[in-house]
Amino acid sequence: MLWKVFRLVIGLLCGYLFVFSLSAIFPFQSEEFLGEFILNPFEFLAGAVALVFGMYAIGGLIRDGGVAVISAYKGNKNLVPDVIIAITCLGSFFLLSPLGAWQTAVFFVFCLLYGMMSFSSPEGRKES
Repeated sequence: MLWKVFRLVIGLLCGYLFVFSLSAIFPFQSEEFLGEFILNPFEFLAGAVALVFGMYAIGGLIRDGGVAVISAYKGNKNLVPDVIIAITCLGSFFLLSPLGAWQTAVFFVFCLLYGMMSFSSPEGRKES
C-alpha cells in the first residue's frame, strides 16, 4: 500500500514537471516548438522523461484500480484501497489542470492509454 502511495506522489511530481517544462509553449506553433527543442533540449528531454515515468506510475495505478473494481464486482471486497487510490489518481489531474490544461490533458490521455493497454483480468494471470 505504501508503494502505491509512493507511485501516486511520484506520478503527481512527474506530471507537474511535464506541465512545467512544456508550459513555455502555450500558443502552439510548430516553429516555436522546434526552436525551443533545438535551443533548449534539456527542458524538452526532462519533460519527455517525466511523461514516461509519470505515465508508468499513474497508468499502473489506474490499471490496479480497474482490476480492483472488477474483483469487487465479482465479490472480493478487500481491494477497496486500490479503488480509492485509483480515484485519487484521477483527482490528481484536477490539481494539475490549473497549471496547464492541454499539457494535463495530454498527460492524462497517455496515462489512461497505458493503464488500459497493460490491463489484464485477474483470472487471466498465472502465477509462476
